[in-house]
Amino acid sequence: MAHRVTTGLWFTVSVAAVLILSIWVLSSCAATKIREYERAGIKGSVLPVDSDGNEIVMEDKENIIINCIPLKEGEQMVDRTVIGNAKSNGDFVVDLRGGEFVVEIFLEGFYVETFNIVLDRNRRKNLGKIEISRIETGRGVPLKDDIGEELIINEGDVSIQPPVQ
Repeated sequence: MAHRVTTGLWFTVSVAAVLILSIWVLSSCAATKIREYERAGIKGSVLPVDSDGNEIVMEDKENIIINCIPLKEGEQMVDRTVIGNAKSNGDFVVDLRGGEFVVEIFLEGFYVETFNIVLDRNRRKNLGKIEISRIETGRGVPLKDDIGEELIINEGDVSIQPPVQ
């Protein structure tokens, strides 16, 4: 009789342990999902436009580079830059820790869009649609340099390149 009680008790303890372990594993998975959702960072969409503000339809939006440079006491920590790329539709997500950042958006042939942001530790900030304007120059338009000489700028003479990755 004692043997049956011991076996029954052992079975009950084993079932209880399995249930407790299962609950712990499931709650850990749920907590991980919440943490993934609450990661800090930025998201948005880059919209290339012409000088009139009209969208430029293009297929190489994945060439858009998003640099996020952390600031510490107002100084850029360039060695800690986080770089992201847009998808083919211009949407982007960059995972960052909380803090202050300088964000630079590059696309060859377009002006660099630069702005500062402050991120909360566990929040993703939606920057919405960010317009970047195409560099448009007139052919043969004279400009003066520092010493007063006329310069001729032709399309293609101006090339803003993103930093080397």
